[in-house]
Amino acid sequence: MELEQQPINVSARKTVVAQAPIIERKAFLKKVYGLLSLSVLMATIGAWATLSNEALLTTVINNIFIFFILEIGTMIWCMFARQKETQGLIALFSFTTLTGIVAAPVVMMYTQASVVNALLLTALVFGGLTLYVANSKRDFSFLGGMLTVGLIVLIVGTLLNAFFFKSPANTMFMNIGGAFLFSGFIVYDTFMIMRKYPTNEYILATISLYIDVLNLFLILLQLFGGRRD
Repeated sequence: MELEQQPINVSARKTVVAQAPIIERKAFLKKVYGLLSLSVLMATIGAWATLSNEALLTTVINNIFIFFILEIGTMIWCMFARQKETQGLIALFSFTTLTGIVAAPVVMMYTQASVVNALLLTALVFGGLTLYVANSKRDFSFLGGMLTVGLIVLIVGTLLNAFFFKSPANTMFMNIGGAFLFSGFIVYDTFMIMRKYPTNEYILATISLYIDVLNLFLILLQLFGGRRD
């Protein structure tokens, strides 16, 4: 997602976005949302390549735990490499491409129209919430603690339902809760990126928003998607 522009000196400049000059602030946000767009594109390519290759798709399905570990590994790599211009971008796009590959078996279960509709709905929600935060004077930093607790509850509830209850009603409830939760994360992370992040943390900012968008898309797909026969 790195755009053609003068890069900010990430080693020397650690100005908080809200305190940065307007030119530097715009450059930071342009980088973040440009990288986010490219990350979504790389994930889409990864998912498409997997769905188009039966051997690769079978490998992913049969070794999904290994691919999850690789996904976590590349995210950790992003954390360590985010201050290094070239390596940080390679790590970012490796992570986002891998998330597309891992998501492919889930996407495969739904019709093409459902996938497109979920993408459009995700884009609409993300765009609307981003505009709301950008034009709001409210401080959304208070959401951090509540969202963290909500995420823990969602993870525990999903695991309990998957291994013990196996209730479609609980699954629906968890998905609805998850949709609101990750919408909340979009609001919180957008606020933090626009007001609190240092201007050299554009890769970390991109990862935060990308994870929110990916999870919201997968939840909306499960909520409203029509399964293949």
